[in-house]
Amino acid sequence: MAFFERLRTTTEAAPRTDPQGVLLHRQALYLTSYDKSPEAVAWTAQALHDRRGLLARRGWTPQWAEARSTATALARLGDPVPLLDFIERAMVDDDAGEAANLNYWAYWLGGTPLPQSDDMFMRDRQLTGWDPVTLLRGLTYGLHHAPGYVDLYAHTMWALLTAHPWLPQASGLLVRDLAERTERLLDWGGISERSRRELTGVHYVLRDRT
Repeated sequence: MAFFERLRTTTEAAPRTDPQGVLLHRQALYLTSYDKSPEAVAWTAQALHDRRGLLARRGWTPQWAEARSTATALARLGDPVPLLDFIERAMVDDDAGEAANLNYWAYWLGGTPLPQSDDMFMRDRQLTGWDPVTLLRGLTYGLHHAPGYVDLYAHTMWALLTAHPWLPQASGLLVRDLAERTERLLDWGGISERSRRELTGVHYVLRDRT
């Protein structure tokens, strides 16, 4: 309780006039969405909804990471629509947005060896500086932890295999595991139409390699 109370205090106190303050505010607010007590959910939901205007922007913008954080936190609180809209507006058919998403995931799943002090690393469209196999492994084994934003996982896996078509040949065990997990997701049915199309494509690619 003390931990989450401190997060909410940090969120409210973080200055929004400089990049470090914006980053602190974004990350502290995102982490408050893990507190599922009724009062905390109401507080976090209100704070997140105050930022929903960010979700209307298309492609890469300096606020891309803040919009992504807002959408995923809202999905964790039970509102999946902003995340589906974010995928459509800020990632699909936008090379900069797709690259930012892969770079962001690679950083948080341990594929990037060095810490980053700001969001500039997300703008690398060449996708350098991180290991694609590490990212694929992290996405594979994180699927069952993400019931609220499985659509983001699905799109990211599709984008990763599109960017690196050699990945299914990198690890037979990992590919078999991912093929089984995608098959279960497709049988489950609780995913968007876009995710179903993309996961079907992923599954066919993986099945041909197993």
